[in-house]
Amino acid sequence: MSAYPSVARRAFAAATITLLAALFGATSAGTSAAARPAVSEDSLYETVSAAILQRAHVGRAQATAAGRHTRVDVQRQAGDWAFGSAVLTTPAQPDQYPTGRMFLAHRTGRGWQAALDGTTEFTALASQAPATIVSARERQLLSPAAVTLLPTADTTYNTGLRLPFALGQSWRLTGGPHGWNGSDTPYSSIDLNGGDYRVLAAGSGNAYLMCDGNSSGQYGGWVRVYHGSGYTTDYYHLWSPVNYNGGAVAEGDFLGNTGRDVSCGGNALYRHVHWGILKGETYVAVNTRSAGGWVFIDGPEPYAGYALHGSTEVDAGNEPADVGGLLYNYGALKSNQGIVDANNDTSINKRSGPGTDYAIVGSVSDGTTITISCWRNGTSLTGRWGPSVVWDKLTDGTWVSDAFVYTGTDTVGSNC
Repeated sequence: MSAYPSVARRAFAAATITLLAALFGATSAGTSAAARPAVSEDSLYETVSAAILQRAHVGRAQATAAGRHTRVDVQRQAGDWAFGSAVLTTPAQPDQYPTGRMFLAHRTGRGWQAALDGTTEFTALASQAPATIVSARERQLLSPAAVTLLPTADTTYNTGLRLPFALGQSWRLTGGPHGWNGSDTPYSSIDLNGGDYRVLAAGSGNAYLMCDGNSSGQYGGWVRVYHGSGYTTDYYHLWSPVNYNGGAVAEGDFLGNTGRDVSCGGNALYRHVHWGILKGETYVAVNTRSAGGWVFIDGPEPYAGYALHGSTEVDAGNEPADVGGLLYNYGALKSNQGIVDANNDTSINKRSGPGTDYAIVGSVSDGTTITISCWRNGTSLTGRWGPSVVWDKLTDGTWVSDAFVYTGTDTVGSNC
């Protein structure tokens, strides 16, 4: 696939720190959380709170005036080390969503020093922290280098992720591409509902419970999964989420149920999962990115837009209700695969070589997932994504024009 369209668009609350289950000893019904360690030093929470406020570019007075509060959840502690999540909440209103990061803190003679994931400061602290606080895998996933663990996040719009529900199910695209906060840019998120309501990990990685509604009696929250590809995925509004506390999850592992939880802010008029995609620590546009066999396309306004599987178009609900077209979960698209997009035709020709001068030796239907062994330049053709001289050699030895294949990148594999 060549010539992709552009994707460019674009507090500390009155000394109130909510300690979540760390102070109250409560855990969500149905969670697998271990008991949270008790920490008595207010300075730790003040230091971490200041760090998340700085990360959100919000002053303490500004956050207080906006009704935002810091919540610090210490998930692990040993001696002078502490690890957990830090969240800046928002009011329970539309176009309002929380900001959250994982933190690592160390106490020295000068007091607590805290760093948030995705920063060089985090990497420096993690290199000194005991393995009981930060595992070797977490040092890798939560450092700035995470965005380059694999080249996929930087070189292709194929995320390598499935949709966050069971393979073979069809869920409604109730909200098309929109910002994590709603109308903000980039449009990094979509809303999904339906099926068996079980939200599953879109890919393997390490999972964290960022916000736990148990202390508010809502038994809901926000789960984040850091993937080894450099992508990170967020799942919000969940009911009875699992707290993996940084544990490894496989693709398809259960994270929670769709719900209406707004324990850290935001809005949910019906049960769904607000699913966001980040590269490293930054939300990225879903426009022309693929997941679960679908390519997401922005609309003229947030929550509009649609998804494509080949030439099949599914429109978003774009309404404050549980409506929208159905997305069948085909599973993750591998890095050597593509989806045939006949550009509103039913099939494309397979040829004996890389060009229209070669004999037609078959056809492949629109929407078919194909596996590509290598590529070569040939006859220029124009498809949905623009003109391309690239031809893809399939594993059966036949060739198709890349102008009619979505791969998420200009070329797949090596030059034949």
